[in-house]
Amino acid sequence: MGLFDFFKKAAEPAKPEPVSASWAAGVVCAPVSGKAVQLSETSDPVFSSEAMGKGIAIEPSGEVAYAPVSGTVSASMAHAVGITADDGAEVLVHVGIDTVEMSGNGLTCLVSQDARVEAGQPIVSFSKSKIAAAGKKDTVFTIVTNSDDYAEVAPVADGPVDAGSVVVRLTK
Repeated sequence: MGLFDFFKKAAEPAKPEPVSASWAAGVVCAPVSGKAVQLSETSDPVFSSEAMGKGIAIEPSGEVAYAPVSGTVSASMAHAVGITADDGAEVLVHVGIDTVEMSGNGLTCLVSQDARVEAGQPIVSFSKSKIAAAGKKDTVFTIVTNSDDYAEVAPVADGPVDAGSVVVRLTK
């Protein structure tokens, strides 16, 4: 180590690569790969009761959440990102149950409010081990918060899903 090495900034961690997404008007894609489960099957009362809106929950296999739609970031927090899609859908991606209590420890938002995002772009990275160590679940929720604007918000059946695949169909 040379004398001036002490003053060099540490290298920033590599940003995750985007995934291919099948987004189009009227659909919402999976923000993570894993196992899809209906909201009613989750232990979070706010999401399972659909108080925030209709959608899908996914037990993630990885540690990066991707934009489920293309649009504008309306809210960005360490554990959650809201996106207003180009087709008008308002979509919330929320990583974990009660992870807001972790104050960002193990969760990193990769986008800022008012930023443009494309479906499949990384939006949140998270540590499954830190979430587990905090006694929380890492379930990733994808909620259409303006569900009342649609005649139907139809999630896929329970089972394996890939990040970027269609998991919710919207009918006006």
